[in-house]
Amino acid sequence: MPDITVDARMVRASGIGSYLRHLLPLLISARPDYTWHLLGDKNNLCKEPWADLDNVRLIDCSSRVYSIAEQFTLLRNIPRCDLYFSPHYVIPLFYRGTMLVTIHDIFHLADENADKTPVRSAYARTMISSAMRKARVVMTDSRFTRDEMSKYALPHTDKTRVVYLGVDLPQKPAVDTDGKYLLYVGNVKPHKNIRRMIDAYKLLHENNKIDIPLRIVGEARNFITGIPGLRGEISDSRWKEWITFTGWISDDELVNCYRRAAALILPSLYEGFGLPPLEAMTQGCPCMVSRAGSLPEICGDAVLYCDPYDINDIADNTHRILVDIELRRKLIENGYEQARKYDWRQTAETVLSIMGEILNR
Repeated sequence: MPDITVDARMVRASGIGSYLRHLLPLLISARPDYTWHLLGDKNNLCKEPWADLDNVRLIDCSSRVYSIAEQFTLLRNIPRCDLYFSPHYVIPLFYRGTMLVTIHDIFHLADENADKTPVRSAYARTMISSAMRKARVVMTDSRFTRDEMSKYALPHTDKTRVVYLGVDLPQKPAVDTDGKYLLYVGNVKPHKNIRRMIDAYKLLHENNKIDIPLRIVGEARNFITGIPGLRGEISDSRWKEWITFTGWISDDELVNCYRRAAALILPSLYEGFGLPPLEAMTQGCPCMVSRAGSLPEICGDAVLYCDPYDINDIADNTHRILVDIELRRKLIENGYEQARKYDWRQTAETVLSIMGEILNR
């Protein structure tokens, strides 16, 4: 019976946490003959419905991610196992066992990263390069990320496998209703291009081309660490009645947000995958996104595209997706078809196949 250890410390976070919450129950249920050792905060892990299954072992390891201390606590807590699976590029550098790693993106090295500093870049390059050297296989969410690895001269790119993520929000009938607001979903960070999105929204408002609010859904802590002062700038101005920040919301609330939105707007400068457009598609919400990063690869012809560096283009295409009824109908229909291409069960099957290859070597 193979023993698999998974770094599950970020299971309650967004991003990597969502990846773990979707993937782990499928892996665990599909291979009851494997013993799954999950590293993380037991208080968080035990809340998951699959945590008490017979083939699951919880190992308390709550060291902070991206800290020096984690290198020692991880090494101390990893049990003897046949495979160690890291869902991100931060690996235990001195671990000598067999390793599988997922690298979702290499944004920390990218030119689009406005917060990049020599120290941060050096740390990211060291950790990503180490993960790519030590892992038997490196999984990425898109061909875009795989190509970025070559672009920034990372080692062992021949080890990479593209394993697309899935989307599993419940689908509703393809009925185009009058949306109540424009919607943004994602982290509130500079590379998400939220300032230009807001400026484009204001431009439309001032030209009397829009009369619905803009709702920004993202983790509240990123209002401070992501774009300092952004929330205050809005709340202290006349725009506070029109632009709202929800902070984190539950999955059920998110479904309702998509269903009631006139359109999803995502003018991001960089995406390693881009899950919100696919989620919106399952709910019949048309999407306008940037032609940047992995978005064209993931979204295909199911969205309207904009130039993320041109406020006028963002505004023009936002207006178009609201008023062009035939375009909206086409995007909604194409969106359902596009979203069906991404299934977490298929993701889990591919991951298990890769694990099997590694274990059989």
